[in-house]
This record gives sequence, C-alpha cells and structure tokens, in this order.
Amino acid sequence: MTRTTVILDDELLGAAKRITGEKKTSRVLNRALEDMVRRAKIKKLLALKDSDLIELSNEEIEELDQP
Repeated sequence: MTRTTVILDDELLGAAKRITGEKKTSRVLNRALEDMVRRAKIKKLLALKDSDLIELSNEEIEELDQP
C-alpha cells in the first residue's frame, strides 16, 4: 500500500461516496482506480478485436466488462 496526499474535489468525492455507499475515501479511490484499469484493458482488447488480431464474441466482451 502507498500512502499519499491528494487534493480532491469535495463535492465529487461526496457524490462518489453516496453513489457507491462507501464510507472511506481510500476505498472510493481504489474502486475508481480499479474501474479505470478495467476500462483501459477493455479498450485495448476492443482495439485488438477491430484489428483482427484477436477474435472475441460480443458475449465475451460483455463478460470482460463485469467487475
């Protein structure tokens, strides 16, 4: 684990806590980072699919989008 100091938008953080039901800021940030990484991986896979270097069905792509 890394300890760091960040400046956050209080309203955005509050909205994220309300939406996710999380109470701890660190958990909200970790969930956001996990989602960012997952989305980036999916984007790369979709680019590969479009290049015909990999074959994925729509169902397989949807499965990748599950947490």
